[in-house]
Amino acid sequence: MRFREVRSAIVAAIAGMVLAGGVHGVASADTTSQFSVVDGAIRPATGTPVPASGTQASLWSDSSYATTVIEGSGRVAIGAIGDNCEGWPTVRVTVDGRVAGDTTIVSATQYGTYPVGSALAAGRHEVRIQFVNDLRTASCDRNVHLAYARMETPGVTDTTFSFAVMPDTQQEVLNASDTRFGNRTDWLARNKSALDLRFVTHSGDVVNWDTPDHSQYVIAQNAMRALEAAKVPYSLAIGNHDTQATGVGGSARDPARTRELVRDTTVFNRYFTAARFGAVGGQFEQGKVDNSYSTYEAGGLQWLVLTLELWPRAEAVTWAKGVVAAHPRHNVIVVTHDYIDGNGAIEQSASYGATSPQYLFDNLVKQYANVKFVFSGHTGIAANRVDTGVHGNKIYSFMQTFHSNTTNPVRMLEIDTKADSVRTWIYAPYNDQSFTEYDRSFTGIGLVR
Repeated sequence: MRFREVRSAIVAAIAGMVLAGGVHGVASADTTSQFSVVDGAIRPATGTPVPASGTQASLWSDSSYATTVIEGSGRVAIGAIGDNCEGWPTVRVTVDGRVAGDTTIVSATQYGTYPVGSALAAGRHEVRIQFVNDLRTASCDRNVHLAYARMETPGVTDTTFSFAVMPDTQQEVLNASDTRFGNRTDWLARNKSALDLRFVTHSGDVVNWDTPDHSQYVIAQNAMRALEAAKVPYSLAIGNHDTQATGVGGSARDPARTRELVRDTTVFNRYFTAARFGAVGGQFEQGKVDNSYSTYEAGGLQWLVLTLELWPRAEAVTWAKGVVAAHPRHNVIVVTHDYIDGNGAIEQSASYGATSPQYLFDNLVKQYANVKFVFSGHTGIAANRVDTGVHGNKIYSFMQTFHSNTTNPVRMLEIDTKADSVRTWIYAPYNDQSFTEYDRSFTGIGLVR
């Protein structure tokens, strides 16, 4: 066995003992690291002072590198230790795509602070740290272990931001002269900075029915271009009207095949792709956005928007459970077309789908402490409810449907991560109309940090 493999085995064994509480005086490793690593690993920290995450990113070849995003100004400073093997390890730091400089790590036990490069303006900076002078001999192995990367002057986190939820837009795509859909997305894009808008989602029934020329999809696709141009990531849940189950006029296309056709989203996926959404991290089925998730950072916290098909198949719910479990530090927002009714009750019927909204609540929503919000449409006008998950966490569910023939409502949500609060309101930019009867505010919402 090579020295590196022996060392990795020892570290893994120590990690197991630490996590089991079997080693005293060693920090327990947090599963969250600020780094993403290629050709390396996140390991329990072995140097001092122990970083807040309890971990270090170990790089062990010249193809190894770690990436992160940090905020602030001044020079980039990294904290690291190294294994001396006929010399100390050197890393190359690249910031926002440009090489900032190299630095050599000169301690095996103390996470010294190593400033690199020239001062940078305040902002968010993408940092890549690459090991560049790997050496392995019969008696030693040169490696580097990163504890953190930060700016000399850390940025001040803005704890307040917003995201938006569009309701059923099926009445807005029936003819090209109707400008309501585009008016809404234009308003969101124009007010991106004023709202500190980080994400837009849609609770389904983007279109009303498909036609041979797919004209409704063209209208919807053109409307979403404003968000794409403004670089606002988005997602669209799929409603029954977005599938081949619904025919011209809104009735069943083929009543004998409705259960089959509700899963035919070929046209939808032709017009709306993961690349267009802008922040997709994974999909249940390749080439389909029906069940997918997107991630982003806002208010100093991590967020995950999980979009699920209408009355989802059990295997799609199982996939979703894996996604949520794999992102325990993300605040999860679930979006699906049908979940609560006009009175705020969880729907019990799976209709011509596979599982009911109650099944989704029982098997996914209430099972994970980091599920915070559920959004839906399909029925009624607008409603909300608050549930308690099995871990004691509160889950805030909102329905917004409207099916408006005259205006273009959008639900806005403002999150204040410092105050641990959410405020929501519904506004229609087309005619400057506010629906104040649906204003809601909640505090102590228990955001995951």
